Amino acid sequence: MKKINKTYFYILAGFLCIILYYLPYFILGQNASFRITDFLDDEIIQYLYNGKYLFASSDTIVEEWLSGAPLATIQAPCFTLILFFKFLPFFEAVMASCIFGTVFAFLGMFLLCDKILKGEKKYVTLMTSVLFCILPYYPPYGLSSVGIPLVIWACIRMFEIVQEDKSVKFGKLFVKCLPYILVCIFYALSSSLIWAGYFVVGFMVLAGIIMLCKKKKTGWFLLITSMFMTLTYCFVFRETLISVLFETFVSHRSDPDKIYSASDFLTSFIDMFKYGQYHAPSLHTYIMAFSLLMVVAGLIFYKKMDKTTKHRIMLATTVWASLLFIALFHGFYVCEIGLEVRKYLGPLESFQLNRIYWLNPTLWYLELALSVMILFAIVEFLANWLLKFINSKKENITEKTKKVLMQVFRVGFVVAFGLFFANYIIHHICSVEYYTNVQRVFGKETGHWTYHEFYDHELFDEIETYIGMDQSEYRIGCVGFVPAIAQANGFYTVDAYSTNYPLDYKYKFRTVIEKELDKSATLTSYYDHWGSRCYIFSAELETKFQTGKDENIVLENFEINTEALKDLGCDYIFSAVKIGNAEEIHLTLLDVFTTESSKIEIYVYEL
Repeated sequence: MKKINKTYFYILAGFLCIILYYLPYFILGQNASFRITDFLDDEIIQYLYNGKYLFASSDTIVEEWLSGAPLATIQAPCFTLILFFKFLPFFEAVMASCIFGTVFAFLGMFLLCDKILKGEKKYVTLMTSVLFCILPYYPPYGLSSVGIPLVIWACIRMFEIVQEDKSVKFGKLFVKCLPYILVCIFYALSSSLIWAGYFVVGFMVLAGIIMLCKKKKTGWFLLITSMFMTLTYCFVFRETLISVLFETFVSHRSDPDKIYSASDFLTSFIDMFKYGQYHAPSLHTYIMAFSLLMVVAGLIFYKKMDKTTKHRIMLATTVWASLLFIALFHGFYVCEIGLEVRKYLGPLESFQLNRIYWLNPTLWYLELALSVMILFAIVEFLANWLLKFINSKKENITEKTKKVLMQVFRVGFVVAFGLFFANYIIHHICSVEYYTNVQRVFGKETGHWTYHEFYDHELFDEIETYIGMDQSEYRIGCVGFVPAIAQANGFYTVDAYSTNYPLDYKYKFRTVIEKELDKSATLTSYYDHWGSRCYIFSAELETKFQTGKDENIVLENFEINTEALKDLGCDYIFSAVKIGNAEEIHLTLLDVFTTESSKIEIYVYEL
């Protein structure tokens, strides 16, 4: 009972850390800053539309999006988060999507580390789990990366249950394993098939087959779990799968002009191993050096260690080797030779198998926990050896004195490591947005956009009132600011940030911005070779997607094809910058809108 209570105590302590971590957000509310790229400017809007069209049929056209696009073009990465945007106000849903991942990241890593470390030194488990859960991960991807520890823990528990009750019938074992199967299904509901799901299921199938070959019953449960997860993913991503299998539309991702540029093998390998990938941040640079030192030291002292520590040393070495393999595979996959090999994969050519790097955060922080335990074991061994040496020189050191000295040493070491832990959080883990919010709580402004400044609901409500029509009756295009802002305020747009929209729309839209692309090799490459940002580009702004009113920018030679824009159904241009030659391209300025608290001003032009 004491052991259970102790575990609950540490879990509650972790949840308290999470509450303290989010305290600046609770205090600031809509004046808090959040990650903009691939969050506020993209995925959040797809969640908004997914919530609206949650029960829509597959042939539904999303009128708000790119002049009306198939439902599959707004596929959100995580089903669970859709429910937040379905039933909560927009800002509360944004906050909930952040907290959701943090809570389950902590819980999963705590359960996994506690299991791997056999319940010893729970403060190490707590430290590791808190570090892991406050990584600056991307909230819209749900549990894709940060939920992996939860899946691994569930699989370990299934293995233990089967091993403990080998003689029990299959039906009873299934009932006992059911809670852990449900945990894995929950992960499938809360993660992306495209980002991480396919390799999580793939590894589970592989592990199941290996166990069956070794005649272990757990293999059946892993295969059953992987089957349930696959069915869940098929249900959640049915629109995407239908569009791929039945070619309901040709995606811009299949554009023949799309280029997969080769990267240098050595550079890609080193960057991945040293820094990881920004969509699955692990911020492990210091962990890498520390863990390597502990692995080497552990191997040196290997014969002197107890059986448990020996097991941890070997596990830490295996994890380190796995991380090395992931970096090597990534380097090969994106280098010139890798691209040549991928050409023979057919439809899988654009499939990013190198996304096993989404395992990096889990593996690096598991490595951290193991390394700390190895350090403790080595230091305690050396301390005992030193006391024995001193005792051999001075016979007056009693056993009681030795115990007191060891206890003082342990407490001092834990305190020192706790200070390192606090310093690591302050200087290395927390995101730029988090530091900004902490500074803002204490009255210091940093210039970062807040949620309120980014979406500015009051300003766009004023524009909507001015136009005076239902938003479904007209469409707009955005210049100098991301379309997600207008979309979050209910406007129907001809432009959007979408990773999967019809190729023919990309070609039609190109006629609108063709002259602007011709002025900039950067924009031409950006649109033709990638194209997920289907924006009304300006060569004078290049890839500056968000412009503040204090910048006082005027576009002097803005050449877009307004007739082509009309053909897409566009009625108005909302521009965050003044268009100096508006009349020449047949745009009529209606009015300029801003408020005292607004960071932008919007010029409303009519086509």
